[in-house]
Amino acid sequence: MRVRAIVGAVAIASIGAAPAPGQTIEVSRQRTLIVGTPAGGARTDRLDGARTGRARTELPSSGLHAEWRTPLGTLVEHAPLVDERANIYVVGARGDVIALRRDGAEQWRVATGAAQPGPAAILADGTIVFADAAGDAIGVRDGAVRWRVRFGQAGAVAHPAPLPLDDGGVVVATTHELAALDAEGRERARITLPEPTVLPPVAARGQIIVVTASGAVWSWAPGAAEPVRVASFGAPVEAGAALADDHTLVAVTAGEVHLTAVDLSRAATSTRAIAPAGLLLGPPTVHHGTTYLALVTPTGELAVAIDASGAERFRTLLASHPPSVAADGGISMPVVGPHTPLLVDRSGALAFATADGSIGVTRGTIVELLGEKCEPPVGGISRVTPPVAGLAPLEDNAFVVACHAGAIIAIRGQGRR
Repeated sequence: MRVRAIVGAVAIASIGAAPAPGQTIEVSRQRTLIVGTPAGGARTDRLDGARTGRARTELPSSGLHAEWRTPLGTLVEHAPLVDERANIYVVGARGDVIALRRDGAEQWRVATGAAQPGPAAILADGTIVFADAAGDAIGVRDGAVRWRVRFGQAGAVAHPAPLPLDDGGVVVATTHELAALDAEGRERARITLPEPTVLPPVAARGQIIVVTASGAVWSWAPGAAEPVRVASFGAPVEAGAALADDHTLVAVTAGEVHLTAVDLSRAATSTRAIAPAGLLLGPPTVHHGTTYLALVTPTGELAVAIDASGAERFRTLLASHPPSVAADGGISMPVVGPHTPLLVDRSGALAFATADGSIGVTRGTIVELLGEKCEPPVGGISRVTPPVAGLAPLEDNAFVVACHAGAIIAIRGQGRR
């Protein structure tokens, strides 16, 4: 829910339960601040601050068809965002921010000049924010650049996704820095991380949680001078962690063969599951304690569901392919390339994309594929981005797909019967 607050001489801000400097207020004039959590299908990377990949709306389960397809004229490397009015926002690989209406028509486009833009987030007031390789955070709204702030060091190729805050601000990151900005882009707090990260920060227990390169888990309350090491996954994390409940992070570790859980309240680490004859692909998708992951084997791509006890609830084949033959004539283990994380809805239905750009949904063991797919860009498969750059829920029985080659597809289908 979003709330408009008319502020005069006093401002109160909150970041979950974490203490932080509030929004900067010009006391000589009245000003309206918008705070709270916006509604909408996807306000940040992996849909929410817990990075769950859990849709608030129902995903279709059958009868898939492309409602519309809009070419963007630019490569896309990150998942689209969707606001409460089902407007769709995409940051192109050259830094263009593009807004589409629900019917796929382009509303506006603005060139930001950003170098290697990272994933974006929607703030409470509708501002689209992302960081780039120059160490800048850029805010765009209504077809114009609202602000640009240098907060970190240049040079990073991968930029962790921003984390929108309930007070209307945002936490932005480079591989070495975290900064809390207000809705106008003004810096409220900043720290340097003890070691690098390319993983998106997670909102948990009223704090900002960061997993760094070694798998160490750090907690930061914006305004504090430095982060606190609270736990460790014991090994590097693949693609990102998700909050499975109010105190448990889950992630793929140990060379993509373990699903590992970290209890933030007890600093305890446990192996929840080990990949059966294949490799697990992060980041995890979670709902009601169950973790959903893609599993790549020598002969196919599957979806697996693992409950909080580590028991496998189901395993579903999404795509099959001929096995690779090793030099000794045996079947070789799969080589994992770029992949697209799953989405889940409240019933456990999944939306997925395979390595060849096929798009589909599955509910349990029933799988349906869309009749068309995202083709790789000219020149072949990217080593950085899969043919499907990302998925986002749109409304009940509909979701959108960003194709790396430069198109947005709205997919509709039928719900549960």
